[in-house]
Parts: sequence; C-alpha cells; structure tokens
Amino acid sequence: MLLFYTKGYHNSFVRLLHSFFVQMPLTVWFQFLSPALLFWKNDRFVNYTAASNQVLEDTWKKAQQDIGASMFTLSAYGNVPHPPDPRALTLEPKNITVVAVPDWEISDLVKIDPAWAIDKDPSGAFAMSDGLSGYETVAGVTEEWIRPRIYGAASTIPGVLEWEFQNVILKKLGYDVENR
Repeated sequence: MLLFYTKGYHNSFVRLLHSFFVQMPLTVWFQFLSPALLFWKNDRFVNYTAASNQVLEDTWKKAQQDIGASMFTLSAYGNVPHPPDPRALTLEPKNITVVAVPDWEISDLVKIDPAWAIDKDPSGAFAMSDGLSGYETVAGVTEEWIRPRIYGAASTIPGVLEWEFQNVILKKLGYDVENR
C-alpha cells in the first residue's frame, strides 16, 4: 500500500493510526470502488496539477516515443536495454490521474537522510512509507491500478511525468515494471 506523509507524521504510532483510518479507506476507494462507480468517465487525464492537459498530452507522446522508437530499460538500477516496442506508439491515455504532491522541505528530508543537507528548496521530492520501518524519498511514483494514479513532486511536474508515463505504457504492454 502506498503511503504519503506530510509534516508531523514522523511518529510511528501516528503513522499507524493514519494508515489504518485514513490511508487504507482511501486505497480501497481508489483501487476498487472508484472504477466501478465512474465507469462512464472516459477522460484521457484526470489532472490535479498546475500543468495544462496539453502539457500532459505532449509528455505522454514523448514517453511513447521513448519506448516505441528507442531502447529502454525495465529497471531503475540496471542497464539491460530492451529493443523498442512499436506497440507503444498506438497506446492512448485513458483515465490516468496525475496528482501533484507538495515538495517536502529540505529540513524535513534531512531527518530521513542527511545527504539532503546539500540541496535547496524546493526539494523536488516527497516521502512515502517503505513499510513500518521508515520513509523513502521519491520524485514520482505510479500506482498501477485499473485507473493508474501518478503522484509527482509539485516542483518536478511535468519532468517526472515522462518516466511515470513510461511505466504506465510498459504496464499496459505487459511488461513487469515493479523495479522501475
């Protein structure tokens, strides 16, 4: 389950309560109930960012080109290239929700990882839970549900969306994008 936290959620007990009473019902809604209740919607993007829909369209086309016309990798950690997959050029976005998440301040990120001390605000990152043990900082993340949801740090949109749109495209083409 994907968990986002804002200032004040550094206490494990508070995170547990938040996960159980807030995050879990939201996940159930987004993953199971909202697609069933909104079956008639046929939007390309559900945009909760400051970027225009045209910017999202252009970024989607760039992500299509990156997969359909050039080598790509299926891991953020490895360099095993895959040949281009021209099927990507025909995929159209459908009901992809894009959400801007407020950037965490550097003063908060330093609590998670002291390496953030050399950066300046806006950080271009936010934190999500890596389980009950702590946080992981990310610029963007994709939830691959029936209606994909993409979360990106507000200051990095639309730049981070290209990678996240590639994840959606690859998933629709049948690739395993768990390590991407």
